[in-house]
Amino acid sequence: MADRPPFHMLRAAFWLLAVVIATESMITLVAGLGCLWMIFTGREPIGACMGVSQQIREIWAEMLAALLALLLASREAPPPDG
Repeated sequence: MADRPPFHMLRAAFWLLAVVIATESMITLVAGLGCLWMIFTGREPIGACMGVSQQIREIWAEMLAALLALLLASREAPPPDG
C-alpha cells in the first residue's frame, strides 16, 4: 500500500472555508443583482434592499473573523524561551 501523506485538519478547514466563501460570493452576487433588477424594473422602491445588504455585511464579517482565526491557528508556536 502506498504511503499517504498525513491528513491535516487545518488544511481541510481552510478548504472548507474557501468553499463557504465561494458559495457566499455567488449568493451575494445573485441577491445583489436580484435586488437591483427589482429596483430598476420598478417593482420595489429605492432602499428596499437595505435588509438584504445588512445581512450580507453580517455574514461577510463572520466569515472574515473565521478566516482570521484560521490564519492565527496556522501560525507555528513560538520557540520556547531558555
